[in-house]
This record gives sequence, C-alpha cells and structure tokens, in this order.
Amino acid sequence: MQDNSPIEKIGTGLVCSLETFKGAKIELVNRRSGFNGLSVYKNGKIRKIEVKTMQRADKWIAINGIRAIDKLFFERDYWIYFVLVPENIVVVTKGLPFIKNQLKSTNDTEYLNDLELWMKTTKRLSGVTGFMFTPKINVNLLTPIRKLLKIILEDGKTEEWEKSVIEIWQNKEKWTRLFLSENYEEI
Repeated sequence: MQDNSPIEKIGTGLVCSLETFKGAKIELVNRRSGFNGLSVYKNGKIRKIEVKTMQRADKWIAINGIRAIDKLFFERDYWIYFVLVPENIVVVTKGLPFIKNQLKSTNDTEYLNDLELWMKTTKRLSGVTGFMFTPKINVNLLTPIRKLLKIILEDGKTEEWEKSVIEIWQNKEKWTRLFLSENYEEI
C-alpha cells in the first residue's frame, strides 16, 4: 500500500499496531485493490480494512475508484477504521452499516440497486473501450467522528450505533479499549 501523506502513514501504522495487538496478522495490499489491507485472525476471520485518518476534518470521507466503491457497498467484511490524530483513537466500523447510518435522511435502500447497476455498467464500459474511470464518492457524515465519540463515550448513547460502530480504541503508551458493541461477538 502506498500512502500519500505522513498523516496517512501514522493512521495506517496505528491500525496495524492495533490489529497486531488484538492477535491478527496484517497484510497491506496493492493500492488498486479497493481497500488498504487484510486483517487475518487465527480463528480464520478476515477483515478487509480501509483506513481513514483524520487530523482536523472529520465531517466527510471520500471513497475513490471503482474497486473501492464496489467493495464498500457489496462486500460483507469491509471495515472502515477511522483514526483520529493527535488523539490516537481508532474507531472500528462495519463499512456499509456505518455509511447507511450516516445517510439517515432516507430509509430507502433502493439506491443500492441503482449503484450496483452503475458499477456493472462502468466496469463493462471500461473493459470494452479501454477508458479508465476513476469515480469518487464523497460521503458527508451527518455525525462527525469526534461528535460520535462524545455521543458514545460521554453521553452513553449507543443504541443507533450498535450495529455499525464495533469498537473504539485509544493508544496512550498501550492500547485500551474504550467501547465494544454489545451486538458484536468478539474475535
């Protein structure tokens, strides 16, 4: 995996450290794979990990490229790890449930069918023409990540986030778990 900035390298390093601490083996993958790496646990569970490092701005994320968009919306084991710097906090989320939670403005998931059709059409058009498409989806987060931390950790309001925010960890000389979803069976 090739990171473009020192901040992204810090985020990737923290996620690799966390997953190793939890007993997983990390495999960073080719940038064009649609995610940053694989976290492989001894019991056979595998997570496809996307790392989003946030130093100041935590109100939106971008998903770049056909593969990344495809993985986010159509892979069950796609996880987004939000790394907050300088706090050294990692918020571990299930990708699609988290995005759906952030798009609360509609309960209608019909757009997923349209998105899938668009992805298939784009892939087919790329294969037939040789065009290289680089689509990008910006997701404006209704609940920015630092505000989400306050809601879960300080206010104790977890009900609406139980199926999408799985764990929250912080590293202050050692890893400490700050939150674990009650709906998640631990690895």
